[in-house]
Amino acid sequence: MRKLLFFTTALLCFNLSFAQTRGLPQWNGANNSTGNIYRSGSVGIGNTAPTEKLHVTGNILAEKANFNKSLPNGSLFLNVADRNGQCNVLRAGTTLSSTGSIFNLLDIPESNLDAKAQSFMGIEDRNYKSRFRFYANTGGSSEQLYYDKNQSSFYSLKEDGSGNVFLQLPKDNSYVTIGTTSYQDGADIYRLSVNGRVRADAVKVYTTWADFVFEEDYELPTLKEVEEHINEYGHLKDIPSAKEVEANGIELGEMNKLLLQKIEELTLYLIEKDKEMDALSQTVSELKAKSNN
Repeated sequence: MRKLLFFTTALLCFNLSFAQTRGLPQWNGANNSTGNIYRSGSVGIGNTAPTEKLHVTGNILAEKANFNKSLPNGSLFLNVADRNGQCNVLRAGTTLSSTGSIFNLLDIPESNLDAKAQSFMGIEDRNYKSRFRFYANTGGSSEQLYYDKNQSSFYSLKEDGSGNVFLQLPKDNSYVTIGTTSYQDGADIYRLSVNGRVRADAVKVYTTWADFVFEEDYELPTLKEVEEHINEYGHLKDIPSAKEVEANGIELGEMNKLLLQKIEELTLYLIEKDKEMDALSQTVSELKAKSNN
């Protein structure tokens, strides 16, 4: 039925064109407000003043539509607006300018304005603000961009044409979740939240460090105090217990700092014990010397 309707419409258009070229009277539907009219080489359906070759006021039902428009490489354009107007293959939605609508699909050739032919797709909002851009340069790079209402990019995915891929979330308040929808843990908020394992060859963490242990005013616990803390709590002072780690996890940078703190404290204990051993050795040597005399 659809094919028959399409064939009938095409035949009607042909007959109207034939009548126009022969200087025959124009054909009008029974009701010009909703009928068809042919005039000035254009067909109007649902209107009496078509502005395009086929101007339809109402819905169109079809199984397939081909939009074939290709300007040759080496084309010349007056400016960007002229280029966009000539290269626009498909426009849809609210008209925003003489060359653009809410949705625009362009097939841009090599020209005086573009070194490479480019496929372009863009989506605007009704304030004529860019919200989505896709570029694909023939034989070169491709890029996908999202913009906020202030025209600031918040997402960029780019391949530079040489196999290098770059994903950027440039805004400070960007969050990524993988395997979960939550980026919050208690009162802490994380930019990257992964429910599962993370594998990497290297991880670089910026944090404070524990060299304060070597400062003169640092109060190094005595080994007796360390022993008492272990006997009472079952773990080193300042180090979270196994129960706490199982419940809350650990902050990688903070834990490395705490471990370094304990290593530095241990180093000070060893230095202190080494001095005691030297002093004891010196005392023993002196006692031996006296006994030999």
